Amino acid sequence: MLSSLSLNNVALIKKQDIDFGAGFNCLLGASGAGKSVVISGLSFLLGAKADKNLIRTGETTLRVDGVFEDLSEEVKNLLNEFEIECDGELILTRTLSADGKSSSKINGCPVTAKMLKDLGDMLIDFCGQHDSVGLLNQSNHLSLLDKFAGVELENVVGQVEECFEQIKEIDKKISSIGGSETERARTKDILSFQIREIEEANLEIAEEEALRERFSFISSAESIFEHLSEAISKLESSQNSATNLLYDAKTALNQVSNFKDIEECKERVENAYYEMKDVSDTLQQIKNNTEFDPLELERIDERLELIKKLEKKYGQNIEAILDYLEKTKAQLEELENSESILEKLNIEKEEKTKELNLLCEKASQIRKVWAQKLESGVEKELEELEMKGTHFKVDFEKTECGRKGFNSVKFMFSANAGQNIRDLNKTASGGELSRLLLAFKNVMREKENSQTVVFDEIDAGMSGAIAEKLATKIQNISKFCQVICITHTAVVAVRGDKFLFVEKSVEDGNTFSRVRTLSEQSEIFTEIAKLIDANASTALELVKDMYSRAHN
Repeated sequence: MLSSLSLNNVALIKKQDIDFGAGFNCLLGASGAGKSVVISGLSFLLGAKADKNLIRTGETTLRVDGVFEDLSEEVKNLLNEFEIECDGELILTRTLSADGKSSSKINGCPVTAKMLKDLGDMLIDFCGQHDSVGLLNQSNHLSLLDKFAGVELENVVGQVEECFEQIKEIDKKISSIGGSETERARTKDILSFQIREIEEANLEIAEEEALRERFSFISSAESIFEHLSEAISKLESSQNSATNLLYDAKTALNQVSNFKDIEECKERVENAYYEMKDVSDTLQQIKNNTEFDPLELERIDERLELIKKLEKKYGQNIEAILDYLEKTKAQLEELENSESILEKLNIEKEEKTKELNLLCEKASQIRKVWAQKLESGVEKELEELEMKGTHFKVDFEKTECGRKGFNSVKFMFSANAGQNIRDLNKTASGGELSRLLLAFKNVMREKENSQTVVFDEIDAGMSGAIAEKLATKIQNISKFCQVICITHTAVVAVRGDKFLFVEKSVEDGNTFSRVRTLSEQSEIFTEIAKLIDANASTALELVKDMYSRAHN
């Protein structure tokens, strides 16, 4: 539920912190005082379209924060999907600047507006005069019925979706094999050529690197030969070469090696001599194998060009080319066996289509059972709202099997006995739609995910027995979830558990709206009495009596 709401620079509100309670929260105040600003701010917080006109005049940025507690499992699961930690308290923050840029955070983590909207849909259900438009949209009717049907239908629809996706995958496989026999033959020729071209190249892993190194070596053969010759000369060939000098030193030290310190030095010189001799021999071998061979250089260059050509066509390196070769062989093999594969796929598709039809039929049967329950439930609620003789019907039309089944659903309505039942959007008046929406909320109250329902002047234009019934319905809903209600009807207001009063004032030429909690009963009764008659003292006594009856 919504624990608190903080509004900063939202329309007429400069800065306001509002605390809400469980049960029925009633917002009171004169028309134009700013009650709708509170709802607009809350709606913005939960992902509604950012509107720069919501920013208070003279300010550059607005900010709304909301704290939610007692979170449902659905909300916790969604937060897990978002990879956002939550220790039981949920904090939402959203800002909007004058340049139209907005930012959103959930528990301090930046999120997209869509993520905020998805979460908001689970937290709060907005229900106002204009929200009944959703009932008029036929595209919503199937999802409303499915939500009412609950887990029983959800499991079957899940199977329908899984089967539908499996058929799509089969169709993809059929399409990948190719269309006509001519097209498959053409594809086979292309694949065969590609396989032949790669195989004839006889590529080896790491070959390209070795070729480039050998090419570089041969290209530098003359320079390498010259420097090796010089190095060998210094080490061994000349009279004063390193090995000759070390040999002479070793021989000289042999004459006095009976002394311990000199023996160690002799051994070290001897080791250096043999190391130098080994280096010289190794360099000589390299020199003997070093020669500039223009034919080999040409062969290497041609090989590198072939590899480069194949890399442009089949992959960025030899490993990728060989991987492409294996995939192409598999594709060719599939094409060569296409007739038998197609036959198997078509049989599999036929079996899955039969399974899909059975599942769609099962889903349809469940929907029709729950549709009857929805019809009787809505009609009963409407009768209690003084709409006797009304008829509500869920009309079914069979369509092609899809991921939700083969049902197209349309809500039908007749407001008066003897009147033909017609499309809901062609029949119900504004007042009838408000009561129909409330009837839906009562029937669906145990099916909804949201823990808070906002009623924004849903009682507009109602009075007498109808308003009394509507008030009872809203109060009943508040026993199951938190209710925030804007009302101008006393019979609705007296049902409240917590009262928030919105008032407007002008200071230094600027208009401000403020919200304060009404804690004293006398203050509560006075403000509710104003909804009946601002001047009549009898209204106050009437409100006291209404309040007493509403809370007993």
